[in-house]
Amino acid sequence: MDSRNLQIGLHIDDRDITADSPALNLFTDAETKIDFAVCHFNPGGKTMAENKQIAEKVGEVLSEKSISFVCNFEQQNFVEDMSSPDGFQWAEKQAGCHRAVLPSEFCDSLNKYSNCDGFMYDELEHCIINRNVSIYLASKLKKDLPVFEVIKTSSLLEQGELLDKQLGSYVDQLKAAGAKTVSGEHVFPVLFHRFAKTGIIPNFKSQKESMSNIQFAIAAGAALQYKTPLWNCVDLWCRMTFPGHSERELYSNLEFAYYAGVNRVYVEALSGISNGEKLNSYGETFMSFLREYSGKERNYDITSYKPQVGIIRYDDSFWGQGATPVMWRNMLLGNPALKVKKENREWVHAFNVITHGESGNGGLSYDRVSLWLIKKHRSFASMNSAVVFDDNSGYEDLKTLKLCFLCGPYISEKTLSAVQRLVTENGLTVVTKKKYLPEPFVHKKSINVFSQGSGKWISVNSFKNPALKTLIEPLLGEKGYITLNFAEKDLKFRISTDGETIKPV
Repeated sequence: MDSRNLQIGLHIDDRDITADSPALNLFTDAETKIDFAVCHFNPGGKTMAENKQIAEKVGEVLSEKSISFVCNFEQQNFVEDMSSPDGFQWAEKQAGCHRAVLPSEFCDSLNKYSNCDGFMYDELEHCIINRNVSIYLASKLKKDLPVFEVIKTSSLLEQGELLDKQLGSYVDQLKAAGAKTVSGEHVFPVLFHRFAKTGIIPNFKSQKESMSNIQFAIAAGAALQYKTPLWNCVDLWCRMTFPGHSERELYSNLEFAYYAGVNRVYVEALSGISNGEKLNSYGETFMSFLREYSGKERNYDITSYKPQVGIIRYDDSFWGQGATPVMWRNMLLGNPALKVKKENREWVHAFNVITHGESGNGGLSYDRVSLWLIKKHRSFASMNSAVVFDDNSGYEDLKTLKLCFLCGPYISEKTLSAVQRLVTENGLTVVTKKKYLPEPFVHKKSINVFSQGSGKWISVNSFKNPALKTLIEPLLGEKGYITLNFAEKDLKFRISTDGETIKPV
């Protein structure tokens, strides 16, 4: 298979293997075989011998089928006591923290199989920014456990630098234990860049409670900037409903992964597309996609994405939290001392502009407790080949942009210098608050336009100023459409009225 072709997979449970699921067998036959599996392990309550036996069964069965697999762990997100009957710990407790660990004995069993691709920490970003909220709620708000230790500081940068080091050390531990790759699986559209810089593969959820191409734009920027693959979980959950999306929405999200240059896409989960014995209508939809797109030639992938519209921001983990005192608390990077401020919200307002108002000004997820909760979920928003880069992006990352927004509390001198060069030499249009406006320009009115070289700077008091959209309208693309630009081709899609599907035009 060409490395640029899309690999298609399925999220399964270890019990699907040990129980020899008839439904799973449909996707391991020669004619309708998935390329990989994301296998969900639940080690709690079992001895190490029992867990090793399950791991070896998974490795053996999938090896015989020539299917690679990633070991997915999520049970630690919900269960505080992860000690096994024979004394092994599956969650680390040092310094009052709580995070998944993999005992070396278990890893040794997995590493026997060359088709074991690595370790996936399911919803790690969720646990970091919401401090293991499931355990917090289960304890009646008594157990408030961060994933990594946070410090007493008023400096967002200091906490961010510490988190980067903690993530890097954690990845090193996993790779020392034999994990070939480490990946996340993000509910919320944050920490992709912090994860990617430490070697964690960006893996965005589509459908779920976010708009799929917004999630893509953010994760794609992390993959481009930090030279990682890009994975995509097409998740059938929506809030508390499973399946919570239509079959046509599922198919269109899978197609989007193909067209958008994603390297690996998989559906969560087998339990949503079958009853264990036979496929339901969602399973038939997935099977149809597998037959059509498995091995289908694609002469590009995310590495040749050429975005036109960019958002540059310091990843402070804000997506829209702070609306409720319990679930999505008013804090950044999992540190209760760091509260959400106006500057943290700027990138959300920028997304509202580039989606022609189709994303919310309050947050980037339908999880936010607001009027958005009564809106019908839509997977796709109007966007013109968009991407998000972090505060340390450089000239090569940014050079294809025609329009960019500078957002948030901090952007490095390296990035600001690259942006200024692109304004002068490449005709870039930059939208910014006055703090990032270079000399000799002076912000005087609510909206100001300054020419520099072949480009221009637009300084605003607020990205919500309606005059802004008029100034940059030609760069935003057409409402009702998504464009994706690659070195090899330019793509355009019409979005259905309900936002569930896209169609190439």
